[in-house]
Amino acid sequence: MSPVGGDTNRGFPPWAVSPPPTFNSIFRLFEIKRIFIIILMLTILNSCKKEAVRLSTDTNDIFWLSNAGADMPIWVKGNTASKIMILFIHGGPGDGSYSYTGFETDQLWKQYSIAYWDQRDAGASAGNNNYSNLSFDQMIDDLQKLVIVLKFRYGTDMEIFLMGHSFGGLLGSGYLVNGVNQQNIRGWIEVDGAHDYPESNTLERQMLIDTGTSEIAKGNYVPQWTPIVNYCNDHPANTSLDIDLQIDDYAAQDENYVNINHTNPGIDYFSVSSPVSLGVNAYKLYNTTAGKQFLESIEPLSYTDQLYKITIPSLLIWGRYDFTVPVASGTHALANLGSAYKHLVIMPHSGHIPMNGDPDLFAQTVTEFIEAVR
Repeated sequence: MSPVGGDTNRGFPPWAVSPPPTFNSIFRLFEIKRIFIIILMLTILNSCKKEAVRLSTDTNDIFWLSNAGADMPIWVKGNTASKIMILFIHGGPGDGSYSYTGFETDQLWKQYSIAYWDQRDAGASAGNNNYSNLSFDQMIDDLQKLVIVLKFRYGTDMEIFLMGHSFGGLLGSGYLVNGVNQQNIRGWIEVDGAHDYPESNTLERQMLIDTGTSEIAKGNYVPQWTPIVNYCNDHPANTSLDIDLQIDDYAAQDENYVNINHTNPGIDYFSVSSPVSLGVNAYKLYNTTAGKQFLESIEPLSYTDQLYKITIPSLLIWGRYDFTVPVASGTHALANLGSAYKHLVIMPHSGHIPMNGDPDLFAQTVTEFIEAVR
């Protein structure tokens, strides 16, 4: 039966209404496809061979992740032969990971490997720094790509533990609440993590007021505490980026007025007004209109009500004297995580950077967690 109306060729192969191709032409077509497939397979295999990394007990590997306009350095250090890798997600945002390579990690390097990643527009990252591609969703995408690359370079059997510090706690939580991503991660280690910015800002301000008022009554550091308490009393949290940043600065200063160890002088809080202490990338982030727009976009982010989606083994490490993200935030995270295996460990002599204040206890706590769940 002939088709009715329209294109009389409808539903028929071209050779049904025109001279069919010869056997030789069909053979040549299949031969071309076969050669193309072989070339493609050889190219992929050759690429894999070039990217193969020999595992070692003393790895010192540097490579770059290029994604959506950003070129981000990753330094892998330590014992990759252990098949355990800690992927460190630094804070800030805009901080950088290199300054975290010289304290507790010399102990962890002997047992495991650590991947230090400078996020886009942070640390030593390069590429397109006009903030056109800077968003929280894009940073989650960067992390997704990085995990894939690490598995590709060091083997699919490499067990990866995410360690998110401060802002890294927000970024790590945002990555992990997507259950698919948890398939590539063996465990979650949150270190004084800001997984809930509004809550952290509120707790931070209240802790400054309470501690400052108490210290003033005792006669301790009265000239230092007085303006801090007055400012916090006069400025509610979560009302503007500038207020929250000022309270963050006070929270960093206040660690000098309580019982905190600073074993590594190379680790310190940055000043958002100093390109010397902050670094060029982060200085631009905190001192340009486009950069501040990104910072304002993450201020409302909260994952507390989604933490139940994180079901992999989880370790929470918090500094007792952390004003920036107080211990109460860690307590709330512990209650909301969906993990069957989860623990909160308080570092007794630490502030916001417990790997600095209690380096031996920090390394021991991380090691015990990894050995328990690997």
